[in-house]
Order: sequence, then C-alpha cells, then structure tokens
Amino acid sequence: MKIRSMAVALATALLALPAFADEVTGKWNLSVDTPQGPFALVFDLKAEGEKLTGAMSNDFMGATPISDGTVKGNELAFKLVIEGAPTGPMTIHYKGTVKGDDLTLVSKFEGEAPPGSEGEQTAVAKRAK
Repeated sequence: MKIRSMAVALATALLALPAFADEVTGKWNLSVDTPQGPFALVFDLKAEGEKLTGAMSNDFMGATPISDGTVKGNELAFKLVIEGAPTGPMTIHYKGTVKGDDLTLVSKFEGEAPPGSEGEQTAVAKRAK
C-alpha cells in the first residue's frame, strides 16, 4: 500500500510540472528605477521542462536573448549578456520566483556595474495581460 501511495504522489507531482512551465511562460513587464528615472523592461520567457529561453527587450536596446536559463518548480534563473554597454560587455545574473502574476527577480551584475546597481537588486515584474 505504501508503494502505491508513493506512486500516486509521484504521478501527481509530475503532472504538476507543466503547470509551473505555464506559470513562467509569457511576457513580464518590469519598471526599474534608475538615476535617470524609470526604465521599462519586457521579459518574454518560455519554459520547456527545466529549460528556459527567451529575451529581455526595451525601447533603448532592442531585444537581448537570455542564456543558461533554467526552471525548477516556480523558481528560475538565467543571465543576460549585454554587448553594447559603454564599458564593454556586461553580464547580469537573474534568479526569480513566480507567484501568480508576479515574477520576483533578483539581479546581480558580473564585473563593473552601472552606478547605483552594485550588489543585488530585487524587483517585481508583472505578467502582461
């Protein structure tokens, strides 16, 4: 009987995995406060199993693809490599958690960060409707 209960629990957990992918997949709008004022970003994400793909875009830089994207449950991680930065290529590491229509992202710059962006920054993106 114990094996049967474990099998049912495992099957239920496996059936829930696509639901998490559905929660992550989509467009997310984020406004970041900068010394120059608010800066709008759009994350277009697609989860397939534990793989996360997509891009970040804005009016200033266009679209930048994400890399090394992963999804585990409602948690995700990826990085952005921005080539056109004035100081040379800039890498930003993101970790996040999806809860309903909120995507809480923690970002951390690798190397030289823009003024005011040192350390980890936390922001909440909203699902685009």
